[in-house]
Amino acid sequence: MGSVFGGFLSQEHSLTLIGREPHMRAIAERGLRISGIWGEHRFTRLKALTSVEQISEQERFDLIMITTKSYDTAKAVEEVAPLVGEETAVLSMQNGIGNEEVIARAFGERRTLGGMAIFGARLVEPGHAEVTVYASECLVGELEGGASERAGKIAAAFSRAGIPTKASDDIIRDKWLKAFYNIALNPLSAILRVPYGKLGEMQETLSIMRAMLREAFEVAKALGIRVGYTWEEYYEHLLRDLLPPTARHISSMLQDMERGKRTEIDYLNGAVVRLGRELGIATPVNETVTEIVKALERRHRGAGA
Repeated sequence: MGSVFGGFLSQEHSLTLIGREPHMRAIAERGLRISGIWGEHRFTRLKALTSVEQISEQERFDLIMITTKSYDTAKAVEEVAPLVGEETAVLSMQNGIGNEEVIARAFGERRTLGGMAIFGARLVEPGHAEVTVYASECLVGELEGGASERAGKIAAAFSRAGIPTKASDDIIRDKWLKAFYNIALNPLSAILRVPYGKLGEMQETLSIMRAMLREAFEVAKALGIRVGYTWEEYYEHLLRDLLPPTARHISSMLQDMERGKRTEIDYLNGAVVRLGRELGIATPVNETVTEIVKALERRHRGAGA
């Protein structure tokens, strides 16, 4: 995801990517290749580094995007802290619940923005990312809500670069709506090893999806999140509008599992469970699904039974 944003934005902006060594080395040597549904591109006007320490502390950035997995957010925030100036905006373009709060604790709400991407991408090989699916425009917004000139400018810059984006007047609401999508689809795709579309074809998975959404909506309501749907309305919206464009998508959770990597289950269904406990709300279906994913993750990571 970070590579896709970085590549397209580098056409008009001075841009630095920070990532893992094989991927960054390939970009430095051959440029960044982006393929898939948005066409074939090779971007060479960008820096590719493996550590924030390679950047001078005197250098300042207008925008820092954090696109790491949710469990790496705190580490990423600590590493980029020397680069955050008084007017730097720090944008979380991540899945999961709670990333913006981690960033805001470090830099304050004024510097923090929330973002949401509704397109899929995967790393084909070092130096090559593929855009696999697209469902809707990306969103960018202020944590306190309301329209802002800053969010509008960022959204316009992303759109000019070729990544359709809109400013959100309630990004926390929108992030929860994205979380509902991932809560319903991501873990079941990983457990059953099927693309999203298959989940909409089986009564058993549809029943589990309904139960997980019902619990997640109870938690969101107790937190005061105004999502604009009942869980039943969202479930119908998911099946009618959101699932068809991404029916062939393989969940990031399954991709992580197959690579022996840690998943983001603790920041999706696991977050529903944790918040439910804090609020006194029972979430048995999300808890069961979370435990199954953790067991599979342990097996794939070679940690034993």
